[in-house]
Amino acid sequence: MKLSTLYILLIPLLLSGCFHSDMRLEKALVLAKENRQELEKVLTFYKDDSLKLEAAKFLIRNMPGHYSYTEAIDTYYNAVEVLLDKRYPIKDTRDSLEKLSKSFDASVFKTVPDVEVVKAELLIATIEEAFMHWNYGDWATQLTYQDFCELLLPYKSIELQPLDNWRTLYLGHYNEGLDELQYCDLYKNSIVRAVCEVNRNLRNGVQPYLLEYDAPMIHRLSTKMRISFGVCDDYVQIATSVVRSNGVPVAIDFTPQWAARASGHSWNVILPNNGKCMPFSGVGSDPGEPHMPDERMAKVYRQTYAINPAVEELVESEKEENLPKTFKTPFFKDVTSEYMHCSDIVLKIEKCKNKFVYLSVFNNRDWFPIAFSKTKNGKAVFKDMGRDVVYLPVSCEDGETKPIGEPFLLTARGEIKVLTPQMEKIQTVVLSRKYPLYKHVYEISQRIVGGMFQASDYVDFKDTVNFHRIEKWGTRGEEVEIRSRGAYRYWRFFNPRDSHCNVAEIAFIDRATHQPVYGDIIGTEGSWQNNPAKCKEAAFDNDLLTAFDGSDGVQAWVGMDFGRPVDIEKIIYTPRGDGNTIEIGNEYELFYWGNDQWNSLGKRVATTVRLQYDNVPTGTLYWLRNLTKGKEERVFEYKDGKQVFW
Repeated sequence: MKLSTLYILLIPLLLSGCFHSDMRLEKALVLAKENRQELEKVLTFYKDDSLKLEAAKFLIRNMPGHYSYTEAIDTYYNAVEVLLDKRYPIKDTRDSLEKLSKSFDASVFKTVPDVEVVKAELLIATIEEAFMHWNYGDWATQLTYQDFCELLLPYKSIELQPLDNWRTLYLGHYNEGLDELQYCDLYKNSIVRAVCEVNRNLRNGVQPYLLEYDAPMIHRLSTKMRISFGVCDDYVQIATSVVRSNGVPVAIDFTPQWAARASGHSWNVILPNNGKCMPFSGVGSDPGEPHMPDERMAKVYRQTYAINPAVEELVESEKEENLPKTFKTPFFKDVTSEYMHCSDIVLKIEKCKNKFVYLSVFNNRDWFPIAFSKTKNGKAVFKDMGRDVVYLPVSCEDGETKPIGEPFLLTARGEIKVLTPQMEKIQTVVLSRKYPLYKHVYEISQRIVGGMFQASDYVDFKDTVNFHRIEKWGTRGEEVEIRSRGAYRYWRFFNPRDSHCNVAEIAFIDRATHQPVYGDIIGTEGSWQNNPAKCKEAAFDNDLLTAFDGSDGVQAWVGMDFGRPVDIEKIIYTPRGDGNTIEIGNEYELFYWGNDQWNSLGKRVATTVRLQYDNVPTGTLYWLRNLTKGKEERVFEYKDGKQVFW
């Protein structure tokens, strides 16, 4: 009896001795502190099953650095559920959630290292369920061991997820149609079809509504599923957990910062039987559907459970305040080459003696580091960089991002074009926008075509005189010179096409005073869907973000009754858009990049829909800022009289 007891007690010690040769595993066991016994129980449990033992080691080796909230977070999640029970409209729920989150003390959101709290029971259950799906399931038997470890094995599918039975909780949920796939030889064991079925069920059940919010992200899946709005990260996390619960392997990919606009983006990805990654938008678009196909990306990373040694070295080498946001944890790997043509960039580093340097892209306000390299012999090599992107080499020192070289364009052909000011060669620039044109504006820009500026002496515009017809798609403000044909009391903009007479702003300039002239606003009453912000008054409210959207698609018009005949010399108008064209009355400032900083070329208050700057150095980057309002601004080149945004 005593010998038996002694034998049992010696097993963990003997195993601990065996593990000592695995330095990363031993490090994790040491970091576990009082929880070490729980982790060693798992290793003991699988001592006779070499593959499951290796899986257990994988989970424990890579556990340091993963965190979960303490149990105190449940008070917040429970309060959120009480709020959701009230069933407010979506935006009211968002506002209430933001207010609720601010009422909680920061201690509620305290985290604890997983290695100190994960129990043997959870890890064993996780390993057993994952191996069941891998060995006997319908959707994962083709996975390599390495892919299995990342796409099915982890005890939680997203960081900060509660250490609960999420996998069991959602096993068999949102899986309607999965079993029927086995009756089709084409779809049998098809990961693509399986994800399509689960994603469709999720879409119908969750009914996603994209809306940003200022509150801590909910990581308890049962609570998250009830929220009627979210951002891409929310829906990606929901899909990852539910899809994995049904035994379907899935990962999360992300770009930390878009190359040509603000913010980053995350999405889901699967590895079909052909081994080539296939992206989809969790709870949104399905695998096989285009996902952001026209967005330029500098870097794409895949979230991992395993530690990336290269990033780990960066984290351990840099001071906390100097680590860019993207690189604060080592749980991701570079998969950029799976998405696009890439180029390796070799830079000579002269201004910095730091061990690590970065490439950054512009995020509408600052340079945002998205890739890192270890310097060696005065050089830095950045692997697999996205093309058709402007980069700036930087270092991170004293909590600040500091330029260490000139910005450059990595062209679509993989060539490097350095952007440096040519002070001896100056130019005049004429600017019409501060931000590039995107899809939502492009799709309505054709509505201005066919529009006519007309005048009459009759309020019903009989005997109409046509002064100008718009022949081209409109995405910016325009000035129209009017040849004098007399004075008229009534002037208007009329578009006979199915356009709802979309126009954001109109200004009539008096020929006698050369100043805007005002009268009573006249035109089609009401608006599309009875939106009071889009009635005829919107065309004269000095706000580019509002536009007239007539109730009548093909006969709407808007204009002014001046109360007397007026001879108009010029009409200035801006089509319906995104508010990023030049707005009369707003103050702007143009900058050029040189000597490692932005240099001002002066401030201007816009008096028309163009801004002109003289004596501007060529060959560099420019940045036009609206000092009055707005936040969407991009850097650009100026070539052949046009702005080329990056």
